[in-house]
Parts: sequence; C-alpha cells; structure tokens
Amino acid sequence: METSISTSQLLPTLQVLPRADKLRIVLFLISQLAQEEGIDSSSVTGNYLDWKLYDASSAANTLLNMLAEDKLNNQAPKHD
Repeated sequence: METSISTSQLLPTLQVLPRADKLRIVLFLISQLAQEEGIDSSSVTGNYLDWKLYDASSAANTLLNMLAEDKLNNQAPKHD
C-alpha cells in the first residue's frame, strides 16, 4: 500500500531533522533525479556519506560567520 504525502505535510518534518539526515535526503533526491535523467547517480553523488558529517561543524561555523559578516557589511549605511 502506497501512502501519498503532500509537500505541505512533508516540509515541516524535514525542517526538524538533524543535519546529517537532511544531507542523506538531499543525496537520495539527487540520486533519484539522476536515475530519471539516465545519469549514473554514483558519478553525481559519489560517496559523500563517507565524509565525517559530524566533524564538518568547523567548516559550517566558518561559513556561517562569513555569511553573518557579509550581512552586516551589506546593512551598513553607505556614505558617498
């Protein structure tokens, strides 16, 4: 029996998932889309889950800090 779930039902559930689970879902969707297009999904997704996902927090924090700094710089009033 197949159950159909609407996007409006699915999105709130996805939002609360841990980062690693979100990445797995993204990779799954990329793989599915690649298969539908006749592309070898392993050439698209590789084996990214071999990354130490939980050790990537330093890179994520660096990126978040850079984005926050950029946002502050773009909000500063410009004097010509």
